[in-house]
Amino acid sequence: MPNKVLVRVKILPKDIETKPENIIKSLTKYKVIRYEVEPIAFGLNAIIADIEMDEAEGGTEPLESYLLSNEYISEIEVIAVSYARTKL
Repeated sequence: MPNKVLVRVKILPKDIETKPENIIKSLTKYKVIRYEVEPIAFGLNAIIADIEMDEAEGGTEPLESYLLSNEYISEIEVIAVSYARTKL
């Protein structure tokens, strides 16, 4: 069984009308372990999400590409990467 890593990502939506829950529901390729909503300004909310991926993927690039291809997401920032057995 491959090792799992947790990637903490800050996600900014394309539109302030998009609900954070809808963005999380649209992420089907990877497992979202937990997330929280962080108010930015003027009704814009960022999502701080811990997403699980296989270490064998060789880095965060596949996850980053997947997130940026999502119709609801405008920007992402990888905040931290850790083995799944540790807490971020």
